[in-house]
Amino acid sequence: MSVRRVIGGGSPQGEALAAALAERGVFGRVEARGPLAIIVTDAAGAEQLGDAELRRAALAIAREQGFSHLAVELGAPAAGDASLPGG
Repeated sequence: MSVRRVIGGGSPQGEALAAALAERGVFGRVEARGPLAIIVTDAAGAEQLGDAELRRAALAIAREQGFSHLAVELGAPAAGDASLPGG
């Protein structure tokens, strides 16, 4: 069984980090879990964060905002976007 995080309002720290990341072109919803920040983004955002330099910059921004770690979570795909391999 999986437990889905509550979507909505967000913490002020998460919203501030999301705004700071958006200034660098990294878009997504940020959830704060203590010292962990989780950016929930789509496949394109996750691919963008595959760039080591951008990932280091995003972590530095998260640390400036008081977080120690930054995780990336893929959001649910848009309807009709979930293709299966070999299909």
